[in-house]
Amino acid sequence: MTLHVAIEKLLKEKGHSMTTSEIADELNRNNWYQKKDGSAITPFQIHGRTRTYSEMFDRDGSTVSLRKQPNLD
Repeated sequence: MTLHVAIEKLLKEKGHSMTTSEIADELNRNNWYQKKDGSAITPFQIHGRTRTYSEMFDRDGSTVSLRKQPNLD
């Protein structure tokens, strides 16, 4: 699983916005994403990935939420 998919899954499961620190802490606990070098995920990595995937995530300072997806019906 990629980092941005793990973030998306976590936010969907929790059902609310989370800070980059909360996301990093939770992903380090649940092991949905692991870095190749085995080091811990940092809030800065969450910041960078959510910024890169701005079509998926809304950001307000350090708080991240899922961007609303349009209905495809």
